Amino acid sequence: MNIIFCPLQRAFKSSKVVCPSCHSDQCTKHGFYERNGFHVLDKIIKIPMRIQRFRCTNPQCKRRTFSVLPPMVLRYCRFLWPCLQRIWNAVSEKLTPYRIARLWNVDRAVIVRAAALQLTLHLWVKKLHQEITDGRKSRSLTLMVKVITFKIGLVNLMNRWYCHHFPKRFLLI
Repeated sequence: MNIIFCPLQRAFKSSKVVCPSCHSDQCTKHGFYERNGFHVLDKIIKIPMRIQRFRCTNPQCKRRTFSVLPPMVLRYCRFLWPCLQRIWNAVSEKLTPYRIARLWNVDRAVIVRAAALQLTLHLWVKKLHQEITDGRKSRSLTLMVKVITFKIGLVNLMNRWYCHHFPKRFLLI
């Protein structure tokens, strides 16, 4: 999928959009929605990001509509990916959730949820890595994700994660 997102123009320039469910390239634009309120160090970004929605025109597809997120934006998360990694690094350095929350200007419960997400994600990736590599020794989270992405693709990995982590939201897919 070759999608470039320009935050200044807030527009997608795409050569080909593929449905993440059926992998059909018969997709049309289907409106948009805006996300804002992302946490960054010591402040919240309130600039809205326009997220393009698409409709899959394949009649056999169960998904029908989907969105393509800009790089570094995660579904159901208020942290951009690099910020989430910085929080995880702070947790691994044994900083208290209260201290990290003061640095990021968020509630302590937000940091506790982010730390719990890392543990859940790491265990799930480790299990998936062992399944895909026939029981090879697990490595760092980043390396395991690279191996899994190479074997099954990024879209498949993300769909599996969200179906695992949010099973009630994906009952129809």
